[in-house]
Amino acid sequence: MTSKWWGFLAINLTAAIALVQGEVPIVTRAEWNAKPPSGPLDSMENPLPRAVIAHTAGSGCTDDAGCALTMRNLQHFQMSRQKFSDIGYHYLIGGNGKVYEGRTPTQRGAFAGSNNEGSLGIAFIGNHEDQAPSQEALDVAQKLLEQAVQLGYLVDTYKLLGHRQLSATRSPGEALYALIQQWPHFSEQI
Repeated sequence: MTSKWWGFLAINLTAAIALVQGEVPIVTRAEWNAKPPSGPLDSMENPLPRAVIAHTAGSGCTDDAGCALTMRNLQHFQMSRQKFSDIGYHYLIGGNGKVYEGRTPTQRGAFAGSNNEGSLGIAFIGNHEDQAPSQEALDVAQKLLEQAVQLGYLVDTYKLLGHRQLSATRSPGEALYALIQQWPHFSEQI
């Protein structure tokens, strides 16, 4: 019994330390059951000068199983219909407040045409034209951006942009775009 309690305490203490240190837990590709890329992915040198916020524009998700399924469906769509070698974004954020691993930040994304180079792509799962993501999702996105700087994926003076600033799209949706314009690093200029 005592060893069970010590194990329980150790696991919870590790989780608490991660939260205090500001680490953002990432749901790995293996955990959401991603397919391997269908072909080679171009590399990108880090740190990157831009972070781009998008939305997937489809159905949202609110729990772990639903978000994992949505990730698999999005990857399948982007690989089969859009002919991408893999899911196009680096990170995706579910309505459950969790971050899902897409491409690594050292691989060029597939979400903003010629502006993929130098851009870290972060997409909120769902359509955020009329309704903003959950506060939990918004908070974890900001923590993810801070962590990306700490890990050397973004320069500390990075520009934060909405997807619509780089591509002919309404993404990240009007409701989400209005919010990110208030975030640190938001830039009107590309």
